[in-house]
Amino acid sequence: MGASTLPLLMALKRRGYIPNGSAVIEIGAQQLDDSFVRAKGDIAAAARFFGITTPPPSFAWTGPRSDTNVLAGAPLAREFWTWLGLSYASIDIDGSPGSIPLDLNYDEVPTEFIGKYDVVTNFGTTEHVANQLQSFKIVHDLATPGGLMLHVLPASGGLNHGLVSYNPKFFWMLGRSNGYKIAFMTMGQSERNSGLPQNLLEFLALYEPKAADDFAAFRMPVTSIVVALQKVFDTPFVAPLDVPDGATTEHAALRDRYWSVFNPDLSFQARERDLLARIAEVYDREQALAAKEADFEHRKRDVYEREQHVATHDRAAHMMVAPTGATHGLRRWLYARSPQWLITAKRRMFGVAGASSDGTPSRGT
Repeated sequence: MGASTLPLLMALKRRGYIPNGSAVIEIGAQQLDDSFVRAKGDIAAAARFFGITTPPPSFAWTGPRSDTNVLAGAPLAREFWTWLGLSYASIDIDGSPGSIPLDLNYDEVPTEFIGKYDVVTNFGTTEHVANQLQSFKIVHDLATPGGLMLHVLPASGGLNHGLVSYNPKFFWMLGRSNGYKIAFMTMGQSERNSGLPQNLLEFLALYEPKAADDFAAFRMPVTSIVVALQKVFDTPFVAPLDVPDGATTEHAALRDRYWSVFNPDLSFQARERDLLARIAEVYDREQALAAKEADFEHRKRDVYEREQHVATHDRAAHMMVAPTGATHGLRRWLYARSPQWLITAKRRMFGVAGASSDGTPSRGT
């Protein structure tokens, strides 16, 4: 695992593909190279993504360095995964801690491990295996529904590395056959161009003396492919098949074996179309409800504004009437407490008639 693994893990974590406390299993017990160990900033950032507050392990080498094997004694990736709070296992035959000894060419996944893992990593292992069908079936069987299968593999160059190389179409067809969601895919290219390695040239020279001259100038860019696939459906593994969409066959056995490719009514594509149609239907209903709610809020706003308008007019009317009422009340209060001579003088001055028999002022003449 190199430093480029760290941003990828953080991106997948941010998108919700790697829950806290996930169970991870490596296809091949991985080691950490120098670039990974030096990426202290990204290691600290990864810890924050996973809610880890403890300092990282020392990632110390377990043995002396080797000029011929850059990973001799390199720290195990197991330390990194367990520090992030993930339960760890690996498939390997080298006795690494936590490893399950499976032969990727022939063996089946033991029942107790089927569908157990949230993250399955294949960081440069399956290219060393001849039986690709069984290797990718093992990856499929290990992953839980909703789990992530993460592949970092050679695409070209490195002609003495492994038995096979990969291209994007392989994973496209693999996803089509099994209903995987492609969560992430990219390709990388190193700065070096590789020729045929010396030991391969020596082997070819046993049969073709001119091999060294014929291939002396041959160069090929060293590239890799990075793919994250999500296992959406809990169905048996179906091998990828390199045929166009819509292809048919008259052979019933092949239709059964490659049902997800040859039977469009049952295929994952049909399920996906049905799911998308249901999602669209739910979305339309939600939009209609949202429109009704917006209309209701608009009407509530209109009622509130009308009430505010009426209240404003009521306050203005009260302000106009209140002084008149207060003056009238004050006059009655003063009249009740005024001496008789003042009342008589006022009547003479303003021509007001005398009081009525009940003691209240009478209308003036």
